[in-house]
Amino acid sequence: MNLDIISYHDLYDVKNTDIIKNLETALLQKGIVGIRNVPDFENKSRRYIDAARLFTALSESIKQQYAPNRDMGDTEGYELGAEWFKNQHGVWQIDDKKSSFYAFVPEKICNKWPREIDLKTPYLELGELIFKIGKKVLDVMGLNEQVGLNHDLLTGYGRMLHYHKENNVTNENPKWCGAHFDHGVFTGLMPAYYFCDGIAVDEPDEAGLHIIPTDASHFEKIHATDKSVLLFQVGEFGQLISNDRIKATKHQVMKAKNGIERYAFALFYLADDNCIINSRSELTLDDRYTHHQTADGSISHGQWHQASYARYRAKK
Repeated sequence: MNLDIISYHDLYDVKNTDIIKNLETALLQKGIVGIRNVPDFENKSRRYIDAARLFTALSESIKQQYAPNRDMGDTEGYELGAEWFKNQHGVWQIDDKKSSFYAFVPEKICNKWPREIDLKTPYLELGELIFKIGKKVLDVMGLNEQVGLNHDLLTGYGRMLHYHKENNVTNENPKWCGAHFDHGVFTGLMPAYYFCDGIAVDEPDEAGLHIIPTDASHFEKIHATDKSVLLFQVGEFGQLISNDRIKATKHQVMKAKNGIERYAFALFYLADDNCIINSRSELTLDDRYTHHQTADGSISHGQWHQASYARYRAKK
């Protein structure tokens, strides 16, 4: 599937009356959109990749020093194999070849950063740029205070993603990331970078991000080879708050063969925990909604967020 791509400059052109239609068409029909010509995006992406590779090259024992204390409610820091999703047979499978480093964007005091290398600076620089552009996209589409989404209270939650190369042991899970929907409002993504034995390589044909377009029933690969194009896809709370005007993007990441690893970055847009909505979306039939709604049919983002986390947190 080829991306629908919109110019960064068009987002700020108040005279461009087609921009809303173009965004809605991309996000409603395909569930994903690209933004080109974002100032300094590719440079910030490459600086982040350099730092992410330095961090992932550290020993596992060092990286585990930055693991969150989940029993205390922490979420920030390094994790490996923390999520599970159902496969095509309805069996839960852990994404055991995917490691992450989580941090709030912009910086919060609860973030933890490695002492061995400077991951903090490029991580936050890239995350803050994506956060800014994504809020502009949401604003242009009217997903703001008009529908009860206060942008001043939006939280950016960053995720460094490292998809490990396969070893000599056959892994029964053919995916780096199982099929799922993001549960937040919106997700910003950088194009992925691939390496084999430390050398940058092109994305293999069999690997990469695949999505199910809104009105389709099967996955299609997203061709996103241009490193200067910033990607956005829709989260479930975005679908809820828009009453299905845009719909959440079902996606997965397929593995590469031949010892190739993948690096990426995602920024999740989370509403304020106290953001209350009374949705008319089809997602109101989901257990996460029906089990937590009040008598008038409303639900808070905090309730939706916690129910989603509980569903997809891997139980080892």
